[in-house]
Order: sequence, then C-alpha cells, then structure tokens
Amino acid sequence: MALSGTFDTMQLSDLLQWLQTSLKSGILTVSIDIEDTYLYLDRGMLVALGSEDPLRLDLGQVLLAQRLISEEELRQALMKTKDGMPMAQALIQVSGLSEESIGKVQSEHAIELAMDLFFYEEGSFHFSSGGAATGLLAPLDVPNIHFLRDPINTKSIIFDGMRRLDEWNRIREIFPNGYVVVHALSGVSENPVWMELRKLGSPISLGELCLRLGGARFSVFKNLFDAYQQQLVGLDMSLKGKTAQSSQSPVDMLLSNARILLEEQQFDEARALLTTAANLDPDHSQARVLLKQLRESHLEYLYQQIPPHQIPILTLPIDKLKECDLSPRETFLASRLNGRWDVATLVVMTPMGELETLRTLQKFLHAGIAKFSY
Repeated sequence: MALSGTFDTMQLSDLLQWLQTSLKSGILTVSIDIEDTYLYLDRGMLVALGSEDPLRLDLGQVLLAQRLISEEELRQALMKTKDGMPMAQALIQVSGLSEESIGKVQSEHAIELAMDLFFYEEGSFHFSSGGAATGLLAPLDVPNIHFLRDPINTKSIIFDGMRRLDEWNRIREIFPNGYVVVHALSGVSENPVWMELRKLGSPISLGELCLRLGGARFSVFKNLFDAYQQQLVGLDMSLKGKTAQSSQSPVDMLLSNARILLEEQQFDEARALLTTAANLDPDHSQARVLLKQLRESHLEYLYQQIPPHQIPILTLPIDKLKECDLSPRETFLASRLNGRWDVATLVVMTPMGELETLRTLQKFLHAGIAKFSY
C-alpha cells in the first residue's frame, strides 16, 4: 500500500497517529522544501531514521555539540575512520564513552530530528508499506541512517511534538527570530547556553549562537528561554534593530551567496546554503522564497536536459551495476529503466520524488550508465 499527500491534506501528527493505530510497517518519507527525511516504521513503532543530509545524523558533531567529547577527540576518531573503523567504535576508543551511552545519544538525537518535523506547516509525505521480515529497509535505504536502540512508540513522538509546538509559541514571543541579540547576566547556573554566553563575554545574535553551539535548534532556544526566565540572559534591544538590518548576519550572508550560486545554476551548492539558512531562521521569508525558486529553477533546468517524453535505458547489464558504486536508491531507480517507461512515468512511478529522480537520471546520463532510446 502506498499513500501520498501534503500537510494541507493531512497533518503529520494525524498521519503518524493513523500509522500507529493501524500498526503499519514501511517507510514514511517526509519532504520539507527539497530535503527528505525517512522514518522507518515496524508495526507502528519508529525503528530507524534516515536523512539525505549526512550532517544531520553525524554522531561526532552531535557528541561535540553536547560537550561529551572534545574537538581533539573528534579529530582522533576521524583519523581512525579513515582506516575503516566505524565512527561509533572510534569514538568509544578515543573518548572512553560506553557503547550504551553513545547509543542513547544517537537515539535521543534521532527522536529530536523526528519531532523537528512538526515545526513545518508546508511539506509532503509518501508512505510505502512493507514488513520488517521481508526487508523493511530495501530498496529505498539511504547511506545516512540510524537504527534506534529500542523502538519508539510514535504516540510519544506525537505527544512530545505537539507539546513542543506549544512551548515554541511561548519562546517565540521573546525570541521571534535569529536576529535577536542576547548576552549573559551575572549568576550561577549549569545551563549550557548561559555558560556559552558567559564564556563569550559579548552580545551575540541567536543565529550566530546556534551556529556556535550546533545541535538541535529547539534545544538551544529552550535553554535560552529557561535562562531568560531565571534572569540569567538579557536582550540587547538597542542592537536588535541594527542586527536585523545588517547584511552581515549569518542568514543574510548565506542568502546572498546562495543567490549568486542560483544565478550560476550551481543548484546543489545553493541548496546547501539555503537549507542552512532556513534551519537557522525558519521564519525568514526570503529563505523560503529562494528555496521554492531553487526547486522550480532546478526542475526547469533538468527537464531541459531530460525531456519528459524521452525513454532512458541502461547501457550495461543490470548485474553489472554493482561495479558502478551506486547507492541503494540509485540502484533502485536503475532497475526501473526497463526501456518502456519515459521520464514522466519514472517520476510518477518511483517514490523518490520528482527532483531526486531527475537528479539521479542526470547522473546516470553523465556517467554513461544510461542513455536515451531514440
């Protein structure tokens, strides 16, 4: 069974609740702007989470943001991964953290990412059913995936996600955007955001603070809000207006560079900058406008290179694809190049999404893996 739609037709909370009560198994792909997040469900329980963006599930960066490892320990771990050692094992060796503690951090971070999806009003979804016993993660597996230590009941994700939305509304009354400038007041606290501000010693905008701290954006704002309520954080109102108009803010700098890349049709590079800008300030109107413009321009460009009526075919036997170092998603699409389906049909018949399907076809054509059947 397959189910597709947008947040206008069904809210994410309603969708997850239906999947949970119906004990569904399969892959729920949630598309926000032009980035996909994958929720892997087994009888209504969340068992794994994947992302196209490797940084979102980067274990080293997560531990560093939580100050559980040092930059030097992360550097040593990265050196070990170059020799083929898994990152988790490398971090255990250099940091002294236990496998259990690292697994707990990974699971908590995956849940954070799932709940972040509730903060978006616009998006789309596609659910493909399948049982774990028959290979739940194939064929749409992605390289950046984290398996939870213990399955999570999606009821708790829905409850916590909706609770966070209520908290977020209260937080945004004090901190409406990433341009607000804050500084530490005197006091004593273990609040990590206050400690960072105290160490910094000078006012800083929230956008820059989020970049410095890393981790989940909600956690940064929540800790900052708690510190503000405890009178440990002050707002620099005199700088707020100046900062909001300054072209030197992190978000504005990212948008400026993204516009240049968009004009030069460097779509992937522009996408990376705009995604970062939107994460820093989800309410920034220009970031959302440019993301939509990027998607439309990229699709227009790709359709010029890959006309909808053309029929792509493989240039080598299907059993030779293993030698091409393709990802599971790319292998899946390659298996659908049967000489009968044109580009327009492939876009509809594959649950990878319009943009991702076209991008992958373009890669196949450039690499000589596929050609058009004239």
